[in-house]
Amino acid sequence: MVPLPVRILVLTLSIGTCLAEDLTLPNNTIMRADRSLVSIKAGTVVEVLERGDKTISIRYKGQAGTIPTSSLTAAASPSGASAGPTPKPAAAAAKPAPPAAHSLVADQPQSVYGNMIKKAETAVAKHDENLVKPANSVTDPSPSN
Repeated sequence: MVPLPVRILVLTLSIGTCLAEDLTLPNNTIMRADRSLVSIKAGTVVEVLERGDKTISIRYKGQAGTIPTSSLTAAASPSGASAGPTPKPAAAAAKPAPPAAHSLVADQPQSVYGNMIKKAETAVAKHDENLVKPANSVTDPSPSN
């Protein structure tokens, strides 16, 4: 016969493991752990430990951390409104978007290297803008005479 305290301990442990739920992330997110940040891709299954107002405590690959609650709700609204995106491509096809400048980095780089690249791109663009373009009868393909 197993003593009563051992039974209670086993029962408590089994209930604790049943309370945790598995969740598939709908979009990419960053998990903040004790001393690290972990990037988690969309479609990854994580174990939910606790839900709060702004954050959700999860366990991913044996590491516990938190993710923002907004990372779960942001992808739910576009998939639920399937009728909304259908007219938009027709309107977008009628009016083509202006071509964007091809930048190697984001508008707000997050690293020193990204900041250096962005600064170099703006310097090149400013240099090209300030170049004198000679316009005379020799280089002009259609003379105005």
